[in-house]
Amino acid sequence: MDKLSGSLAGILGFEKLSKYEKDYLHDANIRSCSYMGFIVVLLEVWMLIRQIYSKIIPKYQAGGDLFGLFVKYTSKYWLFLLIGLGLMLFCLFYQRDRKLSKGRFITLLVIGTACMLYTAVLSLEAFTKTSDTITPVMAAVMNTMLVSIYVFLFVIGASIVAYALLKYLKNRNVVALEYVAIISFNLVCLAFGVFVSYSDFWGGKEIICFLTMVLYVGCLLIYRPYISALILGVSFFGFYHILLTFQGGLTFAKQDIVISGVTKQITSGDTVNYITFFISLTTICFAIYRGRLNEARKSKALEKSAKEDSLTGLYNYSYFSELAEDSIRNLTGDVSENVLLFIDVHNFKAFNDQRGFEEGDKFLIALGKTISDLFGDSLCGRQADDHFVVLTKSEGLTEKLNALNDLVHDYDKEILMSINCGSYRLNSNTEDPRICIDRARYATQLIKNRFQTVHVEYDKTMSEAYHKRLYVINNIDNAVNNGWIVPFYQPVVWSDTGELCGCEALARWMDPVYGQLFPNEFIPVLEEYRLIHKLDKSIFESACRDLREAIDAGKPVVPVSLNFSRLDFELMDAATELDSLVAKYRIPKDLIHVEVTESALTDNFTKLNEAMNRIQEMGYSLWLDDFGSGYSSLNVLKDYQFDVVKIDMRFLSNLENNEKARTLIDCIIQMANRIHMLTLTEGVETEKQAEFLNQIGCGRLQGYLFGKPVPKASLYERIDKGELTVSDKCL
Repeated sequence: MDKLSGSLAGILGFEKLSKYEKDYLHDANIRSCSYMGFIVVLLEVWMLIRQIYSKIIPKYQAGGDLFGLFVKYTSKYWLFLLIGLGLMLFCLFYQRDRKLSKGRFITLLVIGTACMLYTAVLSLEAFTKTSDTITPVMAAVMNTMLVSIYVFLFVIGASIVAYALLKYLKNRNVVALEYVAIISFNLVCLAFGVFVSYSDFWGGKEIICFLTMVLYVGCLLIYRPYISALILGVSFFGFYHILLTFQGGLTFAKQDIVISGVTKQITSGDTVNYITFFISLTTICFAIYRGRLNEARKSKALEKSAKEDSLTGLYNYSYFSELAEDSIRNLTGDVSENVLLFIDVHNFKAFNDQRGFEEGDKFLIALGKTISDLFGDSLCGRQADDHFVVLTKSEGLTEKLNALNDLVHDYDKEILMSINCGSYRLNSNTEDPRICIDRARYATQLIKNRFQTVHVEYDKTMSEAYHKRLYVINNIDNAVNNGWIVPFYQPVVWSDTGELCGCEALARWMDPVYGQLFPNEFIPVLEEYRLIHKLDKSIFESACRDLREAIDAGKPVVPVSLNFSRLDFELMDAATELDSLVAKYRIPKDLIHVEVTESALTDNFTKLNEAMNRIQEMGYSLWLDDFGSGYSSLNVLKDYQFDVVKIDMRFLSNLENNEKARTLIDCIIQMANRIHMLTLTEGVETEKQAEFLNQIGCGRLQGYLFGKPVPKASLYERIDKGELTVSDKCL
């Protein structure tokens, strides 16, 4: 029973609609009214032309007064033309959330005033009077309809004027006036249909005008079904009742009626057709309403997905940026009181891994609600993952962020989580929120691994680093193409003889703007933005070119080790790229050593293992770089076969006073020997360190003791001076 009553309520339109659905249906009617107004204008122009050619010109040629003829035969058409034009412009100028422009305001004011004045003048015309052919009832019907038309036309003009004033002066959407104008136009159409069709009927014509107007109103302007049924019911049965008053009345039985000497027959079939038309039109109105409502709901869902983050219900990043841009543009007073925040949850990945994605989503939903509650009327959005953005006032910011951090910290007692928040303080209301958020994000990254630091504000020092970071991203292609990326070579020596047995090629960026950039200034940035392969490929080619030049010049040649990033294997076919460069410059493969960092081998085991095997199968020596810097060193040695293991320089820290460090290095070297891998220790700075490493069997040494990274020319200067002696053996 409840389902039946619910479905009936839906069919008849008694269901509760959301504001969005009401606005959608109202906006659809506004659009329909603009079409109706345009059609009225076209019809009235056509009628004016018709009247001029059929009535005015013949009578003027017969000696009539031209002005009088125009007033007599075209006055009502001019009125309807004005009303149609006014309604069309009123609806075309309709903008829900924007102020009316001055030009549009003046246009509506003039045309609305003209409608009122013209209607008032025409209302003074003589009404229909009784005569031998016009009964008192007929005259009363005609006059009532005529008065109704004038009243509603005047109301339309007044509504247009009032709406224009309020919209222009106060930027208020006066929905009541919109409804008054539209409903009044409906009533004008229906009254006009009754007026013309009743007049036609006693002239022996059909009631086509009434049926056309009802169809016009019913199908273009869609209200709740029960309202449409009420309008159509009153119109149809009211007009039918009026027809019953004609010349003695109409009945369902066949009846002969004499009109001006012509016998007209009204049969029960005409009545049935009349009622059928009413039922059909009502059904069509119901169907159109249901279709529009479904469109509104689909549109609402699409609009919601375009604006809202599907998980948290906050604004998504794209729509947040749009709203933030508008908000910033409209700021008044001290703009610097406003800040953009980038909020990141530290250790959320661990929470997701241990608790699962479903629990992770619940946490993000709760976090989004907490951010929304804490920042009240501020603009809040979710950028992606566990990253949230807020445009807010700086007042009370520290307290709010501390409260948010406490809630995040206490969410799970076993997994330590906290927030890191970077903020950017606005300098003007012309700033791009996307750039501001990126700066706040940059500040957040600087405190990424500091649990005790909740908030940091982007400052001048960060600004310089940030702009350098952007410069690196935007100019990596220029740097590669213009030769700004150059290899510096750091010597590698045999531990027993001190002879030069190789060099590591390390990238330097010789920039025309910033001068020399060091690896820590550009490598992390290029890795973050997945551009590191461009730099690495450039270094590979430069090293091969340098080797070719040394061979061709007859200079001493030493092997070069090249660093491969984890991303090189994702962003390009690293092994093939290297092999093609070696072939291009005709370099013996024993002069190229491939270094892969330990951290690169912790992800995507299968793909990297295949790449490592290919490199060795191609004939290159494979080195493990930074051994001991991560947590999976022994697993790496178990799963991969390397020719050389490079021991991380941190093992040498305070080596002379740390017995445990000396023991660990000794064990590592002995273990490498037993699994048939050679060893190299980097970061050697003192003679004592070098002597100790030689004694325990470490074959190669690298560090400032033997030389810093230098350009190719400087390296060969040392060789030419005898400071470095090139060894005869490579491995």
